[in-house]
Amino acid sequence: MGSERATNDSGKIITCHGRTHIAWQDVSREGYFNRVRTYDHAMGSWGEPVTLDEGIDNHARGVLAIDNHGVLHAVLGGHGTAVHWRRALAPDDASAWSAAVPVGVGTYPVFLSGPDGTLYLTLRGRGQQRHQRGVDLYRLSPGESAWSEPRRIVALAESYGQAYAAYHMQMDAAPDGTLHAIIDFYEGEDAHGRGLHQATCYARSTDGGDCWTRADGKRVPLPARPENLDVLARSIRPRHEKLPPPEIRQGGMVVDARGRAFAFYLDHGAAPGRCMMVTVEDGGLRQTPVSQHWERLYPEMRALECRAAVREDDAIFVLVTLTPFNDEWLDGKPTRAMRMCERSDQRLVWLVSRDGGATFTVETFLTPGQACNCPSVEKSVGINTIPADRPPAVLYFDGSQEYPGGGDYYESGRSVGEILAAGGFRANNVLLAGL
Repeated sequence: MGSERATNDSGKIITCHGRTHIAWQDVSREGYFNRVRTYDHAMGSWGEPVTLDEGIDNHARGVLAIDNHGVLHAVLGGHGTAVHWRRALAPDDASAWSAAVPVGVGTYPVFLSGPDGTLYLTLRGRGQQRHQRGVDLYRLSPGESAWSEPRRIVALAESYGQAYAAYHMQMDAAPDGTLHAIIDFYEGEDAHGRGLHQATCYARSTDGGDCWTRADGKRVPLPARPENLDVLARSIRPRHEKLPPPEIRQGGMVVDARGRAFAFYLDHGAAPGRCMMVTVEDGGLRQTPVSQHWERLYPEMRALECRAAVREDDAIFVLVTLTPFNDEWLDGKPTRAMRMCERSDQRLVWLVSRDGGATFTVETFLTPGQACNCPSVEKSVGINTIPADRPPAVLYFDGSQEYPGGGDYYESGRSVGEILAAGGFRANNVLLAGL
């Protein structure tokens, strides 16, 4: 069973040395619990679930990475609170773990192991004041037990400081160790609602995250703002509702075995469901629209989100969630209500390229008729690769994304523990597809 955000992260699925390890968040009257479980392909059986920790709410989820020795690592997220790290005690084994070690404070972990075994972690960090938010990078070098102090990569502008701010991002490491990142900015508010300023941007680092540059090699001052980075899309204007989902939203960053970097993002401000592919080339970036590939097949639907992965044969797979383009959309933009309710009218497709993004095909993953929330796509987060004989695996849940109590957020006046203890939540079924 799973919570209303059970699978809402990258880094939930790792297949390596004949075993697949999955992580998800469970919920019960006792609380939110991050668990891990292993499928043995030779035996054709699942091991018992292992509980990694208890989260403070549905934002405090766990993500996995795997180092050069096949040892699993878990980062257990907070919600503007302490984030912890645990290491499996044996390679290819998720049954026993070290004690939890504090790493930092934040939300929305992105976690991976680089080619040399260095662990990289980013969090939406916070400071003593509300305006002191941004993306913090932490590192753990091979053989060491102490994580680095946080390095702030991007920061909230003080002029937007008293409003909600989020910086969802994805990051991948090239074979030479170069880090490539795509970072969303969602900040500011006015009388119409939050998310006044939105952008998605690119940057890379060739020294493990100390220094960052744009694609043309120009050094980025840290902490950065969009004007310092490669801006892929940006918008500053009133929004269509009080709590709008992002109009500009990253859909993943992946690097193939040849070191070629590919990013994807959605820009509903340009057109409903508009999806772009970004390729990192010598001296710059190239942007290519890709949403026409599925809109020709399903003209009555538009993309709501996408998530990218690359296989060991360098084939690019992008899982795209298509939803009916109807009067639920406001001014061509998705609404918060669209994302909260249980839906069985969506179609999920793979956008696939086997030639480095030169051509694409569209393949069905899930037809309308069943709910598929927060799909987490298998991707390389260390030495693990996705075999060339199958698409990436996908972990998702059915049911609803609504908060306990059925509202837009937790009920005011009651703690999360009190709400759960009273049974005011819906447990969902967590499903794994594609192995």
